[in-house]
Amino acid sequence: MEKRLFEYFKDSFRLGAAVGGILYDYEGAVKKHEKFLEFIKTHPKPEGIPDFKIPPLPKGPFIESDILAKHFNLVVAENDTKMCNVFPSPNEYDFSSADKFIEMAKKNGQAVRWHTLVWHNQSPKWIFEDENGNKASKELLENRLKDYIFAIGKRYAKDVCSVDVVNECISDKNFVLRDGNDHSKWFEIMGPEYVDKAFIWAKQAFPNSSLVINDYNLETMPPKREGMYNLVKGMLERGVPVDTVGLQMHINLENPPVSEIEKTIELFGSLGLKVIVTEMDVSVYKDFQPGKESEPRKEYTPEILNVQAERYRKIFDCFKKEADKGILQDVVLWGITDRFSWKNDFPVPGRTDAPLLFDVNGNPKPAFYEICK
Repeated sequence: MEKRLFEYFKDSFRLGAAVGGILYDYEGAVKKHEKFLEFIKTHPKPEGIPDFKIPPLPKGPFIESDILAKHFNLVVAENDTKMCNVFPSPNEYDFSSADKFIEMAKKNGQAVRWHTLVWHNQSPKWIFEDENGNKASKELLENRLKDYIFAIGKRYAKDVCSVDVVNECISDKNFVLRDGNDHSKWFEIMGPEYVDKAFIWAKQAFPNSSLVINDYNLETMPPKREGMYNLVKGMLERGVPVDTVGLQMHINLENPPVSEIEKTIELFGSLGLKVIVTEMDVSVYKDFQPGKESEPRKEYTPEILNVQAERYRKIFDCFKKEADKGILQDVVLWGITDRFSWKNDFPVPGRTDAPLLFDVNGNPKPAFYEICK
């Protein structure tokens, strides 16, 4: 019998994938898709966000379901466990899609990550307002957040191995906590202590789960990495129960060097923290590099895919080394096949990408075979 991908890493770390709702709750995914289409018709696009098309939802059966069940032993929901979907209106929880996600994981024998409790994006607008539509008081927002965390923990703590308690809280502008001028209503109303309080409540609600602070570009932007280091170091000194740093790791064929990935993992490990890779993909483009224009769509030639394969192998070799040191715990890919990657149409509308281990038809790519060596 062919070996399952996660079995190659069973002595090092769990191997996970992010899962879209169409694989476990198609009816719910259709409703959310229709609701989103209505939303974008009536709301202006935020400044700085490129134009992009919202494609229709494809119909199954989905080869991704078979790949997920066979090759991954850890899963995370792409969207259905975010606050906007679970807590859409005051005093109304909607656990329908999250429940189906958990059921799928149990059927497949997979561990579960919860993404995410607190994020400045995809939080419902009402949670920051009082009953009159004015800005919520600090006390009101604190009570709502605490009740929310405990409600999620009461229902799912027994099923969840790790929780992204706070997501993307470090600013790209000054590399400290995002404030109200940098899109964080949590900071604006509750102050910087919202992070500490979220972790304290999460520890009570999820006593047996890893508690993660998760962010992007920590391995590519040294000032942001230092900002996160200073934040978690201070949290530990204050006795806040953070135990894991999540590195999203949306990277490309060149950046960052593997040495920077290793340096980042070991920096947080030096504080006694664990590290997990939470959203990995390896784009075949080099966007977001200083002084470089966005690249036009390219053909995914054997040469490019072989370069990507070598890149994946070197990074996974680093992961295994850091896991052997007891620092790295999990590696999660943000998607299953290139067909549904979030990198399609972003950041360049109309341009597809090929950042994952399986192609659009569900076939293993050279990177799949390379990391198994």
